[in-house]
Amino acid sequence: MADEVDLLVLGVGPAGSAAAIVAARAGLRVLVLERSLFPRHRPGETLHPGLEPLLKRIGARDALLSANYVRHCGTWVEWGQPPRFEPFGSDGAGPWLGFQAVRSDFDARLLAVATGAGAEVRQESAVVETIVDAARVVGARCKQGEARARFVVDAMGDRHRLARQLGTPMVRYSRPLQVRYGYVTGHCPNRDDAPLIAADEHGWTWTACIGSQRYQWTRLDLREGHPVTEWRPTEFTGLTDLGRVRGADVTWRMAERVAGGGYFLVGDAAAVLDPASSHGVLRALMSGMMAGHLASRVVRDEISDAVAVDHYQKWLTDWFRHDLISMRRWYGELFGPAIVAL
Repeated sequence: MADEVDLLVLGVGPAGSAAAIVAARAGLRVLVLERSLFPRHRPGETLHPGLEPLLKRIGARDALLSANYVRHCGTWVEWGQPPRFEPFGSDGAGPWLGFQAVRSDFDARLLAVATGAGAEVRQESAVVETIVDAARVVGARCKQGEARARFVVDAMGDRHRLARQLGTPMVRYSRPLQVRYGYVTGHCPNRDDAPLIAADEHGWTWTACIGSQRYQWTRLDLREGHPVTEWRPTEFTGLTDLGRVRGADVTWRMAERVAGGGYFLVGDAAAVLDPASSHGVLRALMSGMMAGHLASRVVRDEISDAVAVDHYQKWLTDWFRHDLISMRRWYGELFGPAIVAL
């Protein structure tokens, strides 16, 4: 493999696929490298109704609606007070409905849209290293060969591969945080209508229905050194486990530089907050769209590299800081302001 393209996308979660879709629809030559063969395991995801118009904008709304995911009009919240239902909102057409997506299926559908838009996708192409020339990212190598590009989008997730290679610090805004999550099957009528996030003295638990008699739980325990292994939500008592309990590092962090010479970091490769922020997939999708849009404008000589980099850096930093302030306030209300401090 020896390719010359306009945009090289590394990884195809929502962020990578969104970047590929936007750039391909703008007429760029787009190559996507993904180390896994789809379908691949990812945790289930609650998608806010605000995601629907974004997907419509990039031509992926029909792919979402045709999946027939579980839908709900809000979330139950139990955070330092009795449970209350918080609806997403409504308009003249009725209540806004979110989606409880199966991430492996959702990611595969977005990838299919990227392919349909004209992006070339190569699965089972694990990136060995990115290629840097004169302080500019110019491509990547995998075991099949190398590809060169005007821009490279790192969508490889929270291991921050490109940031580490470039020596870009990941700035941490919390002490180490780990979530555990798992799946069960059975019957839990309380969760069939809407998800629940419930806080207690040690952390919080998220529970949701993701399909017929299938449920997901996520647990963040704020006690250091207290792994969740045998623990399960009380409301899922008597239900049968589906697979093993998994974990993820959700320490709040952001790359000091999320864009630079020839590259953009998108999704979790750029910034991570824990799932209570509820913006994970939304940030991934929008950061991918923004990176694809800015790369397209540079390739068409509408703006300079420097303008694109500065705009992306400010846009994503401002968004992350806004969410960070909200998260600190939210946690502080129940656990005290120092609970997640470094």
